[in-house]
Amino acid sequence: MGKKGQKQGKGNGGQARKPHVAEATKIQIAKLLEEFRLSNSEVYTFEADLTNTERAEVHMLCRKMGMVSKSSGRGQHRRVSVFKALQKKAEKNDTGSIALTFSDDTQSVLRDLFAHYPPGDDESFEEIKSFCSKNERRQRNYDTSFCKPIMSKRDIKRKLDLFASRIKESPQLRKISEDRSKLPIASFIDAITDSVESHQVVLISGETGCGKTTQVPQYLLDHMWRKSQNCKIVCTQPRRISAISVAERIAWERGEGVGESVGYKIRLESEGGKHSSIMFCTNGILLRLLIGMGAGTSKKEAKLDEAEAHEITHIIVDEIHERDRFADFMLAILRDQLPLWPHLHLVLMSATIDAERFSQYFGGCPIIRVPGFTYPVKTYHLEDVLSILRSPDAVHANADGLCNETSLNQLTEEYRIAMDESISLAWVNDEFEPLLELISTEVSPEIHNYQHSSTGATPLMVLAGKGRVGDVCMLLSFGADCFVCDNDGRAALDWAESGNHLEVVGVLKSHMEQHDLESEEEKQLLEKYLSTVNQDHVDIVLIEKLLKKICIDSVEGAILVFFPGWEDISQSRERLLSSPFFRDSSKFQIIVLHSMIPSMEQKKVFKHPPPGVRKIILSTNIAETAVTIDDVVYVIDSGRMKEKSYDPYNNVSTLQSSWISKASAKQREGRAGRCQPGICYHLYSKARAASLPHYDVPEIKRTPIEELCLQVKLLDPQFKIVDFIQRTLDPPVFEAIHNAVVVLQEIGALTEDEHLTELGKKIGSLPVHPLTSKMLLFAILMNCLDPALTLACTSGYRDPFVLPILPDEKKRAKAAKLELASLYGGHSDQLALIAAFDCWKGAKAKGQEQKFCSQYFISPSVMNMLFGLRKQLQIELIQNGFIPEDVSNCSLNSKDPGILRAIILAGMYPMVGRLLPRLKNGQKAVVETASGAKVRLHPHSSNFSLSSSKCLTCPLLAYDEVTRGDGGIYIKNCTLVGPYPLLLLATEMVVAPANENEDEYDEESDTCMSDEDEKEPPTASVKQETLMSSPENSVSVVIDRWLRFEATALDVAQIYCLRERLFAAILFKVHRPQEILPPALGASVYAIACMLAYDGMSGIDAGLMSVDSLTTMVKTTGIESSSSKKHFISEGKKSIRSHCPSNSLEYLKSLLNADTAVAVAACNSTQQLHKSKSTAKLYNGQRHNGSSHKHSKSAGPTNKVPSERTERASAEPPFVGGSNPPRAGSFKRQRENGFQLFS
Repeated sequence: MGKKGQKQGKGNGGQARKPHVAEATKIQIAKLLEEFRLSNSEVYTFEADLTNTERAEVHMLCRKMGMVSKSSGRGQHRRVSVFKALQKKAEKNDTGSIALTFSDDTQSVLRDLFAHYPPGDDESFEEIKSFCSKNERRQRNYDTSFCKPIMSKRDIKRKLDLFASRIKESPQLRKISEDRSKLPIASFIDAITDSVESHQVVLISGETGCGKTTQVPQYLLDHMWRKSQNCKIVCTQPRRISAISVAERIAWERGEGVGESVGYKIRLESEGGKHSSIMFCTNGILLRLLIGMGAGTSKKEAKLDEAEAHEITHIIVDEIHERDRFADFMLAILRDQLPLWPHLHLVLMSATIDAERFSQYFGGCPIIRVPGFTYPVKTYHLEDVLSILRSPDAVHANADGLCNETSLNQLTEEYRIAMDESISLAWVNDEFEPLLELISTEVSPEIHNYQHSSTGATPLMVLAGKGRVGDVCMLLSFGADCFVCDNDGRAALDWAESGNHLEVVGVLKSHMEQHDLESEEEKQLLEKYLSTVNQDHVDIVLIEKLLKKICIDSVEGAILVFFPGWEDISQSRERLLSSPFFRDSSKFQIIVLHSMIPSMEQKKVFKHPPPGVRKIILSTNIAETAVTIDDVVYVIDSGRMKEKSYDPYNNVSTLQSSWISKASAKQREGRAGRCQPGICYHLYSKARAASLPHYDVPEIKRTPIEELCLQVKLLDPQFKIVDFIQRTLDPPVFEAIHNAVVVLQEIGALTEDEHLTELGKKIGSLPVHPLTSKMLLFAILMNCLDPALTLACTSGYRDPFVLPILPDEKKRAKAAKLELASLYGGHSDQLALIAAFDCWKGAKAKGQEQKFCSQYFISPSVMNMLFGLRKQLQIELIQNGFIPEDVSNCSLNSKDPGILRAIILAGMYPMVGRLLPRLKNGQKAVVETASGAKVRLHPHSSNFSLSSSKCLTCPLLAYDEVTRGDGGIYIKNCTLVGPYPLLLLATEMVVAPANENEDEYDEESDTCMSDEDEKEPPTASVKQETLMSSPENSVSVVIDRWLRFEATALDVAQIYCLRERLFAAILFKVHRPQEILPPALGASVYAIACMLAYDGMSGIDAGLMSVDSLTTMVKTTGIESSSSKKHFISEGKKSIRSHCPSNSLEYLKSLLNADTAVAVAACNSTQQLHKSKSTAKLYNGQRHNGSSHKHSKSAGPTNKVPSERTERASAEPPFVGGSNPPRAGSFKRQRENGFQLFS
């Protein structure tokens, strides 16, 4: 239970909240609010019959859902109206402006630049745009892995004969073949192949365990080969591990190795390819394949599209019920393209699926329903659990008694036909023996309550209608439900009354009255319990009592408990370990299962405990489908989950605990019956169970969709984004599409009228988010590729930091993360990731991977995955021509703190905020966003200490997202950045008179320096005309209409020119990646890198971090605390002297040295630039020594790590794009030869 829930529900229930809102009312209010949120309506008003408490419930739910509620009226006419909180500019704090002053080093570089390449002297921005906008034939890189194997009819016959001979000669393959023939789906072979032959789309709804995933591809392959026809069957899976494991399973069943007839292709690896007839891949791989094939392009290219598409004969999309965004988008493309590709057959498969909806989406395609196999599971709901706990002497948890029961999934088609026939015979011909034999042999509620497929009649109805008292009593004792109704709405009592069988009527009424008494008692017990707890939180006290009851009533069997998130798991674990009953490790083994815990901990759930030891697993929904724990007999379902979603009206992510769907409840229930009969306890009422949504919300409706919107334009530039997205099965609301388009326009991927730019084409060609793609391009120009690759892969995969279980370890983990971030300047969650990966590489090279990962709470499996992802992404960049095959000189500035933070900002923009000063009342400092919203820093962030800092300035932060959770709105991953990177990368820069009130200017009268603005600025007043007339004039610069800076007119003009040239350089390299930048652009990019190196850390106040805060944290947690000595932590323009344990930091630095040894050698061999104490000053082609130049106030580009040997002097200019900076003869020679960045 969360903190609020504990205060009210701990112990024996605590104090009840008075007055109490009935659960049925809560369910109805939540349902109405959710329907309104998903609708296009702008306001919803409740009726005036709500009580004060019920109105308070509405207000509470609205706050949680990010909506605004307001009560109006008096007395009996008081109503609550609810509004969607559409994004609007909140009132911003007037915190003044930040003064901008270039350092002496930067001023010197800019003077040299504009002396040799003044504005207008170089290739103009318009000229570059013109050649970048020329239409060229669209290039396609078709993946040969998805081509049909080249096989003649003789080759196909040879393959068939070889397969048959292997089965004949191998006893193992014969056994496998026999097992395959016993699978439920085996009886549907002809139905499947015939349907696929005669229909272009077929839907297979197969229950768990029926064998559809492994068998359907083989059925189609064997069918095609028997006809001597070649084929290419592409099968998709939502996860990489599934694609690999299924491919391996099918290859094993056919007596082959992976890569022969069966292969797979995922992001990191592939086996087989054009020689394989069956190819497995993820949904994202197939989506990119379809777009690469030109699906949706103009008719002129239709012949090429059809030729490429003809290579694939069948597409099987499995697990479509998971509804990931790639699958939904892919299905929309396939539905449009199937008429153009008549040879292609599409097979949709899932275990639990809204089959009719998918069938209608594809024009009423045929549905093949295949039964599955699961063991019977007895279910209890909250009412039952409370009754069980109230009767301590009653034994309930006997799973052995379920062994003879038959699950509904075991009812084969033949059994259903037999049940239908026996019910008909009993009613029409008074032949009762067949029916009585069936219901007596199989002791199962599903048999007793079986309804006739045509009439809906049950065995109880028929026997009651015939007046068979003894048989009716027998069925009631078996647990038959007398409240079930047939297709005409009649129950068993109605059947008995219509036949005038008074004795049966009396038996049924007596049974129903007893049921009503029990139901009323359960209802009162339930209402009493619900009045003492907060249903939004998990009641860990109730779970503890239930666990104890299960352990007392049963002897063996693992118990799996589903929790919504880590907090609940941690609290429950601590409570159990402090309990006298559960603390005995010789009797109980308490294991945690969470995606972020170390893999060694995760593997413990699969091991069987010693005899006499009960295994209790505390898990999130990761155990729903991802893993099968074969000794689980008992499942406790809290009914809650934490799911990341997206609120398009407020443009924030949400991570809140919510009720699960019926599909998830079924999956959790099935965990108890996967390998043997079991029992499932749902800790929510039957009424709540009935109100749960049928399925989880599709991913496309709960995530930002910038990537998909860009893919729409890549699919066909003529498509209107909103029109195509609306074609998906469950399209997101208009606001979500609009927000995505705005982001793409802000980063330059789309024009204002939604035309795809050259930058957008290149960004979309990379398998990462559009914002990440632009970061990579900027990092390549800045010669800082390596950190960008790490950030790109972590954002697309997962955080490598693991969650420790013990309280002391939590403190150590937090200190370890701060220590890693301090290597590159601190105050950054992203820098902690970069440092962790760099140190991990060094540790692995020295054979110390295990030591490093253990000490710094890093997941080695995640790191190895990130290593592979980085390698793959690097290959993509090479194939697109962005970087050379030799990347050794593409990351020479990867240790420069100013450039590093600029790279991070490039990947986060427009997510920028500023930290406001703390209020006088002692509240923690908050971050103000561009919309004016005030959000908190999350306690898990490396920057959380800033919430309590006393800083006079308002430092800027770049963050990945704003999240609304159960505890409020917060930012979790962020980095302190300086103003200069923002000035270069922001979408809009407006110049106004200095000290002018922000509210006094508007678009019509200001000089707007937007990179996207191609029109002449409007006529300005005399005041604006003279604003930039003198270089020394003081002016205000407003970024994106909210961040204000003060600078001279000359500095602003120089920044504006650099912005234009940076954008032009990116466009040039996007369009001509293999060519050298024109001289002016090359020199300008070099100047930008110098400016970021010299001044990139300005504005980051060193006082934000107390001198001993990191020291204290590291020392108290005991990370290598054997000895300590003084060292410096880079903090921008200053260094904080602190006394930290030297062993740990020196150890990290040694790992960085191991990782960068080769790079250091390369740098030292290049005129020893990183070792030199001189400055390369560029004046009219002559070199001037810079030994007399002091470290500027605005932070030089000193490399603080990995060691003194590789530190650059304070005024040392950086490398750019893998080549040396211009030195003697500089700009004049560069004008002749071109400025080589990376070629």
